[in-house]
Amino acid sequence: MRLIVTCEHATAAIPAPYADLLAGARHLLDSHRALDIGAREVCRVLEELADGVVYGECSRLLIDLNRSLHHPELFSDFSRDLSPHEKKKVIERWYTPFRSTSLAAVRQTIARHGMVLHLSVHSFSPVLNGVVRSSDLGILYDPKRPGEKEFARHLAKEMLETDRHLSVRMNYPYRGVADGHTTALRRLFDQESYLGIEIEINQRLLGDDRGRTAVGEILAGALGQLGSR
Repeated sequence: MRLIVTCEHATAAIPAPYADLLAGARHLLDSHRALDIGAREVCRVLEELADGVVYGECSRLLIDLNRSLHHPELFSDFSRDLSPHEKKKVIERWYTPFRSTSLAAVRQTIARHGMVLHLSVHSFSPVLNGVVRSSDLGILYDPKRPGEKEFARHLAKEMLETDRHLSVRMNYPYRGVADGHTTALRRLFDQESYLGIEIEINQRLLGDDRGRTAVGEILAGALGQLGSR
């Protein structure tokens, strides 16, 4: 099985033409509202295993690359009042290239090898709306796809064998079939050729480079073990 990795919320970058959208709220660029903290560094560890890694190039405070074009939260509170013309420009410049590059990588890998594993890597905040999220990692998949369900179970098992203190939950903290990049690609590819797995990592594990590298290595080790079978 060949691996494609995507990191939808890799950066807090706001392109210069839209910098004024965050006037008075620049502090948000250091928060989870702007990016998935630590996700890019985890993906860097996976680069040696993957046939391709695709990183988002703008903050979700401008446009959310993990949302469908029809989703009401595609644009954030700061960008939703852009004119239709400006929104079209944002989609064409940042959204479409990311999605098209990812799709091409998946399609080419399937054409060459018959199947692809697509990991979409994210992180989540330890506390949301006053609710503590205690699990370390979530593995999101479509329960109606037996291959994804089986892969998720084996991936969790391999990670726990590396670190038995980890807490891993399935379809947590979100549903695996909620609107997102993997959900969109499942509509294009059958389960015999495409496995779409979203990895959600608790940001309390990703506070520094050491933690981010450690999580990346646990994930890479588990993938390596599964790939060697």
